[in-house]
Amino acid sequence: MTDLIDLNNIHLTLADKAVLNIKSISIPAHQCTLITGRNGSGKTTLFKVISGLLKPNRATIEYQGLTLPWKKAKPILQKDFIYLHQNPYLFDDTVLNNIAYGLYRAGESKAVAHQKVMQALDWANLSHLAHRSAKQLSGGEKQRVALTRARILSPRLLLLDEPTASMDTDAKQQTSELLQRLKSEGVSILICSHETHTIDHIADHFLHLENGELTPASSSKRTSNVTVLNPSKKSI
Repeated sequence: MTDLIDLNNIHLTLADKAVLNIKSISIPAHQCTLITGRNGSGKTTLFKVISGLLKPNRATIEYQGLTLPWKKAKPILQKDFIYLHQNPYLFDDTVLNNIAYGLYRAGESKAVAHQKVMQALDWANLSHLAHRSAKQLSGGEKQRVALTRARILSPRLLLLDEPTASMDTDAKQQTSELLQRLKSEGVSILICSHETHTIDHIADHFLHLENGELTPASSSKRTSNVTVLNPSKKSI
């Protein structure tokens, strides 16, 4: 197993309270890591630090053969990693234009961007929504559009904050299937979720965040009394 990135000595204080005090976290390449923890345990804060969106008091980053303080690593993290909040932000425009936005910013021509977007919509089974306004989408549809918009930019790490929250069963199933496809394509995924029954079968590694500290998650910290969506079949 090869690590995509290692973060060491992460410390963050907000309003004189230690929010993160993590000795180290290693994120494996091409695999999925699930982080659990109570509300307020610091999961979202940690994700923002890893994705270069929130400056910690201190942290050291080991990435692509480099060892850097967080401040110097920030532009690299923001370039290679994508963080998605549980309520993804979409522009007041069509689904097609929402997904194309990142490509336009990267300098793609309109023709090439359009071709890539149509292929991505087909990949996500969202072609029928191409010309629909993002305002008209359900919560599950918005999340899948956001995942598709992220995928089209080829991130090395995708950080997902409660990706199936407030969805019905069908929407959770569809989102779960997209996450499995992303993982099969080699995208490294880091997820924080209370709905471990939806994510367990996708995750390869489990961590638990409590009082700002990370520990390996035992089975007792994962939900075991709910039906797993799309469970893997066991051989008889």
